[in-house]
Amino acid sequence: MEVYGLYGKSGTGKSYKSSEIVALYQIDAVVDDGILIMDKQRVAGKSAKNERTAYAATKTAIFFTDSHRLQVYNYIMRTGIKKILVIGTSKKMVEKIVQRLDLPSAIEWLPIESFQTEEELKLAGERRRIGYHVIPIVPDEVEKTYIGWFSKQIIHFGKQREEVILVKPAFSRDKITIYPQCIRDIVSFSADSMLQIHSVQVDRNKVFIKLSLQRGGTIESLQNWKEHVTAVLLYCLNISFEVNIEWTSIHKEKINKPEHARRRLK
Repeated sequence: MEVYGLYGKSGTGKSYKSSEIVALYQIDAVVDDGILIMDKQRVAGKSAKNERTAYAATKTAIFFTDSHRLQVYNYIMRTGIKKILVIGTSKKMVEKIVQRLDLPSAIEWLPIESFQTEEELKLAGERRRIGYHVIPIVPDEVEKTYIGWFSKQIIHFGKQREEVILVKPAFSRDKITIYPQCIRDIVSFSADSMLQIHSVQVDRNKVFIKLSLQRGGTIESLQNWKEHVTAVLLYCLNISFEVNIEWTSIHKEKINKPEHARRRLK
């Protein structure tokens, strides 16, 4: 099976652009926001956009529960899909979905910026700012997939004409209070085996993380993780956070009594 990873920040039009990419690469299926799509129809899974909170939506999007994961995994295995497109807000998120669905780890990466024009990026950003999201399925399937407000819209780009479905998830409609514990949970959930989170403090739109970088970890991997957790917070909460990291390095030569070198990553 060939796996393609379409990634880009929230609000850059990944779901809208997926139809064009499917046609270009002759892809059989798409994994997007918790659902498996074939021929613009949902064939398995449940939509993350049905969740009441952004945190729950993120867990659905990465197939956190085994029942959800197995439903999509079993469909993929018995259908004999040869090419699949996995959509996420970052490479880390795509890799997490690939891992959860037990797909081949070799991924052909497709950054959304390679497919979107400036006009399309602007339009996608405007839709996202007012809480609208695109679902890449045919209108007849929307009522079976999504519970809530939705609308059909025709978008023109030059001679091209594309019909998209705009939805407004429950978690984007009203003012909500984001508790610091929610942010702490997202940070902890995003940490990999190289990181040990000690504390997470929140001050408005700033997040301060203290952690240990385990043996084998590098500054580059820590920087990549910082970018990943920033993207995940934006995706989950639709708020741009400034992430600050204070880290402690554990040196290999001091195994019994590790030497701790405290650093700040800005």
